[in-house]
Amino acid sequence: MRSAAPWTSLLVLLLVACGAPGGMTGADAGTFAEPLADFSLRDVNPASPSADQNVSPRNFQGRVSAWYFGHSS
Repeated sequence: MRSAAPWTSLLVLLLVACGAPGGMTGADAGTFAEPLADFSLRDVNPASPSADQNVSPRNFQGRVSAWYFGHSS
């Protein structure tokens, strides 16, 4: 039978990594803010709700977002 220690360690690491920045909890956790990048790009995805509109990180403030810069075809 395999040991649960590696999975337990991974779960603890994941939970710690997903916590509030700097270990803040409660009301203090919402006061941390990273500076937002100041750019906007036209959304060229026709299936997107914001298709043909300019979008920027400010449109997603307070939410996790990822940005991919590539060529449209």
